[in-house]
Amino acid sequence: MKLKFLPLKSILPFVLIFFSFYSCNNRKSDSRVVLDRDYKDEIIAGRDALRLYLITGAPGASVSVSIDGKTVWSEGMGYANKELHVPARPETKYRIGRSSEVFATMLVAKLQEEGKVNVDSSFYTYVPNYPKKQWDFTLRNLGNHTAGFPQTSNDIVYNKENYKTLKEYVHASADDSLAFPPNNYYAISDYGTCLLGILAETVEGKSYPILVKEMLLDTMGLNETVADNPVFVIPDRSATYTTNYIAQVANAPGIDSRFVAPAYGYLSTADDLNKLGQMIMNKEFFTEETYNLILTPNNLKTGYHTNIGFGWSIFNDKKGNKVYILQGNTIGGTSFLAVFPDKKLVISLCSNMADNSDGLPSTQIVNLFLNKLDPEKPKSEVSTKETEAEQKQK
Repeated sequence: MKLKFLPLKSILPFVLIFFSFYSCNNRKSDSRVVLDRDYKDEIIAGRDALRLYLITGAPGASVSVSIDGKTVWSEGMGYANKELHVPARPETKYRIGRSSEVFATMLVAKLQEEGKVNVDSSFYTYVPNYPKKQWDFTLRNLGNHTAGFPQTSNDIVYNKENYKTLKEYVHASADDSLAFPPNNYYAISDYGTCLLGILAETVEGKSYPILVKEMLLDTMGLNETVADNPVFVIPDRSATYTTNYIAQVANAPGIDSRFVAPAYGYLSTADDLNKLGQMIMNKEFFTEETYNLILTPNNLKTGYHTNIGFGWSIFNDKKGNKVYILQGNTIGGTSFLAVFPDKKLVISLCSNMADNSDGLPSTQIVNLFLNKLDPEKPKSEVSTKETEAEQKQK
């Protein structure tokens, strides 16, 4: 019997369909969800907190928790796209808002390591054509928001002036005066952060997104952190949401944040933010001098302690634990990253809705894992031990 083979073009559609189904099924089975049994109680309680957050607000969120370099919880909950019922996953990329500014400060810190800039030098040393202000200001002033530029609102991302590029945005307000002498007061200024982007472009002769990718993201292995370009097709990008005047979930308006990229313009995953936190905690990427720059709170000339380093917020919690924090809100996105270096604990969360009411359950989840690592002793146990110690002294 002579075998007959169908022409390749006649079976090609069936082959493509087969591999399409295989790819979809294989993707589901390769989920990156991590649920460490040693932290079962904390994860269950954390899930409850996230469910409540999703019920009352955002369609979707992702969380990532690592302890001593090991991921113990990584999961998405709710929807990355509510209309299409696409679930949120660890791979889901969210708008991270003002957390994006950390890349601007780290980029300048890297340029300093390479001997190309000095953060305590005048901005005009590197961008001499920028209009002179009534006071001089340094790169350090820009990085810790003390350069004198007035505080800006996150409404800037609506881009009502229709800016096309970073340079166009900076140029539009270049002739404005400073609101106060540098390092006398503190005011969060997205404009000042964008000046760091302009400085990097001027020094290196490349666009800001390319510099961030080449000098930071690629080297640090942050492969799921990308510039939020509305024109590009970006895999696993979450849809974005807001609430209308009667508190219903609605699609967020389309925005193009490329003109303010150093302050607002990045997407990331909870896992990638967690990886960034681990690198900061373990001091794996920069020199010791650079870590002192970015993680030392700035003191104003008035003696006031700002809790702001070069791109990071530095605090001590109620138990005295040091913590480095990034937090960002923007149209259709929220991010949170907390690094507890003494506990080797890193916690990150992202969601696809702006969270101006502090509804993201970051505090609850942080406390769950801190209490696991450093449990509070019951009062009866403490008093018993104190009594025993007093008796021994007698």
